[in-house]
Amino acid sequence: MPHYYPLFMDLEARPVLVVGGGLVALRKVQTLLAHEALVYIVSPKLIPELRALIDEKTCFWTEKEYSTEDIQEAILVFSCTEKEDVNAQVSSDAIAHHRPVNVVDDPEKCSFIVPSIMEQGDLKIAVSTGGSSPIVARQVRAELENLYGHEMAEYLNLLKTWRTKAKSGLSPEKRNIFWNRATDGEVRELIKAQRLTEAEGVVETCFLSLLD
Repeated sequence: MPHYYPLFMDLEARPVLVVGGGLVALRKVQTLLAHEALVYIVSPKLIPELRALIDEKTCFWTEKEYSTEDIQEAILVFSCTEKEDVNAQVSSDAIAHHRPVNVVDDPEKCSFIVPSIMEQGDLKIAVSTGGSSPIVARQVRAELENLYGHEMAEYLNLLKTWRTKAKSGLSPEKRNIFWNRATDGEVRELIKAQRLTEAEGVVETCFLSLLD
């Protein structure tokens, strides 16, 4: 098995090719659109749910069988068909054009794989077993979802609001003290208990105590 390099990628306004028009393609397209990619679908037909996403602004459909020229400027390629020959051709073309390619449920034809992802606001944790067992990856993700709950979104949002203030108002040494205090667990636990105002007060008090 390949030794995969983990990577988070900004897909905003970047072209991504999806070959296929079924349920698997639908799930890929929904995720890509949620991450603001420009999605180009190539398939002779689409299921109704996928057709409903076509808006000719962020999601486009070419109604035909896949051919090599469909790669064009795509920075990522997904092949989601049930046809082995089509998946093999997509993989071969993408690799020849130096484009990362993922063929669903066929790791040998992939140059990248998609991890199981848990997300709470700005927190994203990607779990992969390197293609060995997607089920185990999903199980681990479920365990992480229990460990890092809905409070993480508000917690990270609160810390983010203080980044500029801490950077401009505190020396490097005091910034370390501030962040260690703000992330020592108390603030998160207060947010988890839905005591957001108290959590904000802890962070503010810590900041004010470090001002010269």
